[in-house]
Amino acid sequence: MLWYNNGMENKRLFSLDVLRGLDMLLLTVIGPVFCAVNTAWPLPEAVQLQFKHAWGGFTFWDIVMPLFIFACGAAVPYALSKRLDEDGWATAAFWKHVFARFALLWFGGLLVQGNLATLDPLKISPFNNTLQAIAVGYLTTALVTLIPFRALRVLMPLIFAGAYGVLLHLFGDYTAEGNLAQVVEQKILGAILPTGSTALKTHGYTWFLTSLMFGAMAMCGAQCAETLRGKWTKGRKALTLFILGTALLGAGWALTLVVPCIKHIFTVSFTCQAMGWCVLALALLYVITDVLGARRGWWLLVLYGQCAFTAYMATHFFKPTLAACTKSITQGLPRFIDNAYMPLANAIVTAVILTLVLLIRRRLRGVQPVADEGNEENAPGASPSEETPANASAFKSQLMSGAIAERFQIPGMENKAQQTASSAEKQKNGEAASQASHVKTKLKIH
Repeated sequence: MLWYNNGMENKRLFSLDVLRGLDMLLLTVIGPVFCAVNTAWPLPEAVQLQFKHAWGGFTFWDIVMPLFIFACGAAVPYALSKRLDEDGWATAAFWKHVFARFALLWFGGLLVQGNLATLDPLKISPFNNTLQAIAVGYLTTALVTLIPFRALRVLMPLIFAGAYGVLLHLFGDYTAEGNLAQVVEQKILGAILPTGSTALKTHGYTWFLTSLMFGAMAMCGAQCAETLRGKWTKGRKALTLFILGTALLGAGWALTLVVPCIKHIFTVSFTCQAMGWCVLALALLYVITDVLGARRGWWLLVLYGQCAFTAYMATHFFKPTLAACTKSITQGLPRFIDNAYMPLANAIVTAVILTLVLLIRRRLRGVQPVADEGNEENAPGASPSEETPANASAFKSQLMSGAIAERFQIPGMENKAQQTASSAEKQKNGEAASQASHVKTKLKIH
């Protein structure tokens, strides 16, 4: 038996902003501060290992990239539903938005790790960055969103992950040089890059064939978002996510008996565990913020979540500039503290500068502290919505038609559409009755 929620959740999930902000804060602030602390006071090897990417096993730091992709996918139903026509199909605005986001993310990735700014063909790598992985996941999920059947949309991430897992298991091995993903990587790069390119060197990470997993992770996030936008009560939605997350985590642990858990090539066992943790984190934050309503004190996470692309680019591509600003501010500190503690002081000052930059960026773009559904900096690369009141009115009319409501399971819209039609019919009947009465009165007079 289904229990429906009669109220439409017409705002963005607060928990999704918090989750994305937590991931970005972990990458841009917590990680550097941890390294600085470890420099001043060396931590146990077991603790240090949790902030590294080892070949095999699952560490705390391994969750950062999968969570980026998952959160990006979870934002797709919110970002793209208003760009469908009244029948629920893609419009020109839909394709413009999707390809613009894809291009921005891809170009950002080329700048950060692709060495595009060097303008040296021997140093430029076409595909080797998290932003580009998110771009692939975003595009894949956007296309799958157009499938009108929910059951097929649910199956798509399983199909992608299953196909990738089978290919890796049947062809090649799970070593850094012998796995199929690495073999495909080298063949593609060898065909498109000039001889002597530094991108031809094996770094362990793979991207081209592994795009199947990037798409699967983003689609997993989208399906979780569709569940949270659906007709069930909030309690049942949360319970569904907890069950799904636990099942994925259990499947990942069980698969390690057959398939090694390797983050560099996103094996099935690793990806299942990563998605399990992502779904459980979203479920927990959903209960705390969206169900129980505990929304105070999250401003820093929401800030980093709303300005994720800015934070990422500032700490990666513009890292030298940020470091120079920090050095100017802290240049006098060695007079008062030991040099051994300067890395920690620099990390803290850098975090403060970055936070101020994000606050200024949000104010300049007019982003609200708590994002509405139309506010779309859902992942690195997205930007605030510029939707006008007229567009908002048109989108509301589309929702009232019931087509989009049925596609994305927006509760309450079917009834509203019926009520609107019924009201229009009553108004029409009333006008007809009034005209008939007017004619009858005229006949009596004559």
